[in-house]
Amino acid sequence: MERTSEFFGSSLKYWSDIAAIEMRNIEAFSLAQQKMLEGWGLLAQRQAEIAQGTLSRSLGLHAPGSVGERIDSLKTTILESQANSNMLTELATRSSGEAAGILQTRLLASLDEWKAALGQVVLPSTTPSAAK
Repeated sequence: MERTSEFFGSSLKYWSDIAAIEMRNIEAFSLAQQKMLEGWGLLAQRQAEIAQGTLSRSLGLHAPGSVGERIDSLKTTILESQANSNMLTELATRSSGEAAGILQTRLLASLDEWKAALGQVVLPSTTPSAAK
């Protein structure tokens, strides 16, 4: 009888621990999602700024000027486009990396928490070393 109450007591503790682990997992997913949304917002803002700059430069190409000036302007636009592309890629990578880091940290902590929770439920007689 004592063993039964010991089992149920540890089972309740186990389920309580599991619920707490899952709540921390949900918090981590929420934080990772927030980081991704912040990153996407920054990325969209920067893309809008780039598009606005490109549009104003394009409209400026129709102004009178020598062929050489127009070619130089085109070269500048190409170089700026590449720099902007690199910057946008870096922003996307950084926000994704932050979110992945949050999830990885939480996953590793969750595994340790699961191990500890399961260790409290397993009765000594069921472990391989106790059977010997």
